[in-house]
Amino acid sequence: MEPIEELLNQVRLLWHVMVQTAERLHEGESVTLGMRAVLEFLSRNGPTSVPNVARSRQVTRQHIQVLVNRLLEIRLVSLDENPAHQRSALVRLTPQGQKLIDRMMRRERLVLDRLNLKTKPDELRRAAMTLNSVREALEGNS
Repeated sequence: MEPIEELLNQVRLLWHVMVQTAERLHEGESVTLGMRAVLEFLSRNGPTSVPNVARSRQVTRQHIQVLVNRLLEIRLVSLDENPAHQRSALVRLTPQGQKLIDRMMRRERLVLDRLNLKTKPDELRRAAMTLNSVREALEGNS
């Protein structure tokens, strides 16, 4: 197997383990992992439009709209007027939404802090840079 194939295989395996871990960790919460990703994006980046979230996550606007609609129903986000675009409102975390994503991220941080990694922080940064490089190269070939 070529090195790039080995790397991508490890990414796929890691993704599946991450999903399983997150589902177990957050099984009592009112949101799906997709909804959690939207909440995290808003927490880190502030209010933004559905198309902006979709572009940054590299998924369709329709996919993010479905998640935002559900988050609106359970009052974890709200919509504000967007001065830059009349038809595309800004999605904002409500205080409840901020509390929920903070709680979920704290729970995740506890798990990550307990990991017995044999990898140094500089090696993790280098791995992240490598994955970013591969992602950007793949994006350039689309």
